[in-house]
Amino acid sequence: MEPISQDRDPLSRLLYKGTTEAHRAAENTPYMLALFQGKLTEEAYRLWLVRFHAVYAALERTTEALRDDPAVGVLHLPQLHRTEAIEKDLAHFYGRDWRQALETSPATDAYVARLERVRDEWPLGLVPHHWIRYAGYLHGGATLGKMLATTYGLTGGEGTAFYDFAEIEDTHAFVGEYHARMNAIPVTDEDVPALVDEGNQAFNGNAAITVELGETFDLG
Repeated sequence: MEPISQDRDPLSRLLYKGTTEAHRAAENTPYMLALFQGKLTEEAYRLWLVRFHAVYAALERTTEALRDDPAVGVLHLPQLHRTEAIEKDLAHFYGRDWRQALETSPATDAYVARLERVRDEWPLGLVPHHWIRYAGYLHGGATLGKMLATTYGLTGGEGTAFYDFAEIEDTHAFVGEYHARMNAIPVTDEDVPALVDEGNQAFNGNAAITVELGETFDLG
């Protein structure tokens, strides 16, 4: 099967267009709306960190496992990794015994299971997960971090390490390089619908976690 012809949209564009509806739905769950409006309690935000600690740990295990994959190994970019940053934030909110706060949930388990399936059965499926979990925060993470600092009275970067890509000096330039790497991954015409579907599944998995959190905190 021949790779996608060069007159096609790049993969990043195809994923962007193909996941717009799921992306919008993920941003508009009651939990996320409360977060963006500065109305989310600190307790509810802390639990988001707990849930996504599991997700990012699984994603980064997957990336590490596939670092030598001839196609998706180019996405092994440790400077993007967020697990340690989340752990710093958890330590801020929960104290040095933060690991005792870690707990699973059905939606988190489902997201992690999907990442494990990608790792074991279809490495190319890592691409949309990686793109969705990192690219957006590279674009807007600093702004969101500042907003959360204001909401929760955080200072000196305490509690907002997740949004600080400290190892990346120029995030704008890095995003361009990232998309170049991603768009150079060889995919076929048959791969594209499956990759778009995997992107939608990633957004749906993200939304499921925040819907679950919204129900926990009665944000419906």
